[in-house]
Amino acid sequence: MKKIFEKVIIVSSMLGLVFFYGCGEDEVIEEVAASIDVSLSATTSDGTTLINGGEVTAADSFSIVISITAEAGFNTLNISGDVASSTINRNDLDIASGTTDAEVTLTVSTSSSLGEGSIDFEAVDEEGNTATASFSFVVVSPAAKIQTAVMLYAPNGDLSSETFYSIVNNETYSRNEVESTSESISASVDFGYYYGSNNNASLASPDAYPSAIYDLVTAGWTTRNATLLATTTITSAQYIEMTTVSDIETAITGIDVSNTDGTVINLSVGDILMFKTVDDVQGLIHVSTITGTDGSDGVIELEIKLAASE
Repeated sequence: MKKIFEKVIIVSSMLGLVFFYGCGEDEVIEEVAASIDVSLSATTSDGTTLINGGEVTAADSFSIVISITAEAGFNTLNISGDVASSTINRNDLDIASGTTDAEVTLTVSTSSSLGEGSIDFEAVDEEGNTATASFSFVVVSPAAKIQTAVMLYAPNGDLSSETFYSIVNNETYSRNEVESTSESISASVDFGYYYGSNNNASLASPDAYPSAIYDLVTAGWTTRNATLLATTTITSAQYIEMTTVSDIETAITGIDVSNTDGTVINLSVGDILMFKTVDDVQGLIHVSTITGTDGSDGVIELEIKLAASE
């Protein structure tokens, strides 16, 4: 027993000597701060992973998961940047003092304004140590809604030709279809096609449709929408490049449709028209093809790009 005790004393003395000679009289041993770390992960509203600096669609939303590991215990998370500033503490999360792992999910709704944004996070532990992280994103315009291969036929005597079109329904209608039902189909019709002896290939709103061709008043259309239609100077090449809602909105800005009578005449392939419905739906119409005249083979093919997303 005596020998064992002596060995302990010797070891302790040696450690004491190492400590004594390893530290000078004026040397201060610094305490190591407790570690704290913040990590971020984000997903868009459809569940797709959103990388830092990635694109999100205007008027959409995304979620950021903020994971915090604090050796001294989590205390507070401060959020600032291109969101409303806020503070979340451990009481808000209903976690006890000394809890080392915390997780906060932040849902961000983007505005209609396009451009870059960022959100800053500062985590604070119970000893006042901090860690920061930032998440950046770019708000982009959604893809424009495109309605292709809209085929409208010249009016015929038996009223069976698919002459009229509803933008919101993306459907064509004949006069028979509109007038042979108790449903208010006429309320959804935005314009129709005709081929006039002087006006050639033309589009007209129900309110402005030529009575000499189809008298919609006498036919009893309960609603005759006064859709506004106007020609533009936009070229086919420019039109093709327009793919987003922002592209369409920019293109139609400054085009005055207030003085139009709801009719565009003497149309040619490649013409780009602007429309504005009574429900304030706006966009562009591209004349893709024109075949025949006012006979049974008379048809116009249109493509429509709306200043709206799917």
